[in-house]
Amino acid sequence: MRKWSELSEKEQEQIKKRYLAGESPSEIAKDYNLKPKQISDQAYRKKWNVNMGTKKTTKKTTKKAAKKTTKKADKKTAKKSKKTKK
Repeated sequence: MRKWSELSEKEQEQIKKRYLAGESPSEIAKDYNLKPKQISDQAYRKKWNVNMGTKKTTKKTTKKAAKKTTKKADKKTAKKSKKTKK
């Protein structure tokens, strides 16, 4: 087994391209004598997957966010009204 650091920059770029094209790490690893985990770890560390961590905004998520903000506002007004009653 090889280490990631032993790969040339050209090989690393080829692996990245294949990974981003949707090829599985196990298929790529066979060609470069690596473990699939080495490839997936690099992809995670270097954030190869552009969509990772970003959420697509949908009507549901915007509705949920709106509900949360209205609930927070309602709680604040309830607290203020309790303070003024005392």
